[in-house]
Amino acid sequence: MNIIEANALNSKNVNWKILRENVYDKASGAKRYEDILAIYPYIFEQIDDHHGSLKYKNKTYSWNKTDGAKVNNTIKVATKRYSSVRSEKIGKKIGYILIPGNNDFRGQRMDSISREIKTAIAKINDMNIKGWIIDLRINTGGNMYPMIAGLTEFLGEGRVGGFITPSHQPDGDWIIKNGTFYVDSVKVSPVKYEGHPIKKDAPIAILISGNTASSGEMTAITTIGRNKSILIGEPTGGYTTTNLGFKLNEYSGLNLAVDYASDRNGKVYPKNINPDILVSNGDNFEFLKKDEKVKKAISWLRKNK
Repeated sequence: MNIIEANALNSKNVNWKILRENVYDKASGAKRYEDILAIYPYIFEQIDDHHGSLKYKNKTYSWNKTDGAKVNNTIKVATKRYSSVRSEKIGKKIGYILIPGNNDFRGQRMDSISREIKTAIAKINDMNIKGWIIDLRINTGGNMYPMIAGLTEFLGEGRVGGFITPSHQPDGDWIIKNGTFYVDSVKVSPVKYEGHPIKKDAPIAILISGNTASSGEMTAITTIGRNKSILIGEPTGGYTTTNLGFKLNEYSGLNLAVDYASDRNGKVYPKNINPDILVSNGDNFEFLKKDEKVKKAISWLRKNK
């Protein structure tokens, strides 16, 4: 409770005296850690943190918020089916790249994930490609850094987003310098793009859904405010906070939402991201030309080439 009160994103909005009394009352009579695990979802609900969790012996205890984004069955199936980056041409002039989430929470595959994205782009890119579709509909999160690093050729130079504290102080700027992604001055990945050059002003359409969550949302945020960039699809999952981990003992750790995310223009996203063009349902990952969101993206790209 001390860690949560000192670090929780919404700590200032909580009556900690009352919350502690309620938590201690619920924990009354507990003799083992297992006896209090069921209290944690209640705690996360009271601090309005549906991104945080307690990890105990490989099990997760969190607040399962019921009014989250709606996700259709096609998106759910595709999220389970596609676990690697996929790229293809749509006609001769449009490049399509699907970027799923990852489980690289410890940062052990930063370069390989970034390289996978850059290689997939280079595989289809040529002088005929005039616009791009970046599909984040099944990107449920993971490690945001290699995903953003893999897309640097599309994002431009300078600040493309960052973390913001509850008091609106910067807590880590996302910066692209000479095609390399940095968080403040720390280089994320040295992997370079080795393919046909991508035009700096090439239009990009980013597809999002209710399953675009956490680091998938952060990745989408880096495209907001870019010239010739648009978000198409459905509102995202609403996990636009960044988490910080705290070790409690050898069996357990606490993840808390501690910062918000902001785009390159400084706009903060406390809940979720809404598309510029709303397209509900109509997803078809096997036949992209029949996919309603892809069709809308193609139409927009042709008008903005």
